[in-house]
Amino acid sequence: MENNLDQFLQTLKNNKLRVTQSRIAVATVLFKNSNQALTPEEIFQKIDASKKLHCDQVSVYRILATLEELSLVTKSKFQGEASRYMVNLCKDKEDNHHEHYFKCYSCNLVEPFKGCLVSKKEKELEKAGYTELKHHLEITGLCPSCTLS
Repeated sequence: MENNLDQFLQTLKNNKLRVTQSRIAVATVLFKNSNQALTPEEIFQKIDASKKLHCDQVSVYRILATLEELSLVTKSKFQGEASRYMVNLCKDKEDNHHEHYFKCYSCNLVEPFKGCLVSKKEKELEKAGYTELKHHLEITGLCPSCTLS
């Protein structure tokens, strides 16, 4: 995580942005939770619960908007809830045009999953002249923890 966080912060510097305590706090939470997509509220709650990290709630929203512009985070919209953000660890631009998630409708766990079920159809559309294609696949159900409860 440390190396990725350093690269993340270096990208801010390369874009002539200051590396502030607030930006470090948001980035730290995103990297510690890189396997899940978090709402700005969840990010703020994790910062607020920490004794080491500091950032006000309004700044979390502004920082996420900046990080999204730099493609350092991916913003995902889920049906009926606030946008969620995930650190963008994807180096391959080809993989950066789509998202696949499982969302538990009981505990609201959101987990990305690998493998694309739609890429074949996208290739057909590209051959037909469609461009700048993106997609978001959301599969809902009960996660293993909620199934056992």
